[in-house]
Amino acid sequence: MTETLTIPAHIENGSIRLDAPLPGDVERVEVRVTVRSRRQGGISSLVRYLESLRPGTRSRAEIDEEIRDGRGDA
Repeated sequence: MTETLTIPAHIENGSIRLDAPLPGDVERVEVRVTVRSRRQGGISSLVRYLESLRPGTRSRAEIDEEIRDGRGDA
């Protein structure tokens, strides 16, 4: 059985520095980072992309019917 530990750390000059020593029985290490969202990315860029698309020719009812057919719903 494996156990996951959280070891506090900080970033110093672009490198990860652990705030506590690793236990002696550590088998492997995986680092997860959180990236700050960029103002030009994220949901606003998705909205701009969707707004740039040409309008479709099918109605909402037609699209819903196609989805139901694809699922096998009656």
